[in-house]
Amino acid sequence: MGYFSNLLVQYAIWKSTDGTDSNGVPVIVSEKEIKCRIEFSDSVVVAFDGQEKTVSGRIFKEAMLKPSDILYFDGRGYTVVKVTPSFALDGVNAVNEVYFQ
Repeated sequence: MGYFSNLLVQYAIWKSTDGTDSNGVPVIVSEKEIKCRIEFSDSVVVAFDGQEKTVSGRIFKEAMLKPSDILYFDGRGYTVVKVTPSFALDGVNAVNEVYFQ
């Protein structure tokens, strides 16, 4: 539990994916409710594949999500586009900034 734990007061459903099936539908490996901090703001980021993408917002989360995972909150699903880890002064991963679209 770090400093950011007190700021994570919202909830989302995190669906971890592992590629896609033959129809292009993401294969869901696990589903879990997570505590996070959600911020909506449109911006442009460079995604994991090097392309510029417009994102709907970002969440802050201590667990490590990966691009192409799916987040559900506010009655709708969002795809993770980019994950940026932030480290505390002792070198431990404090929080991850996760951009979604």
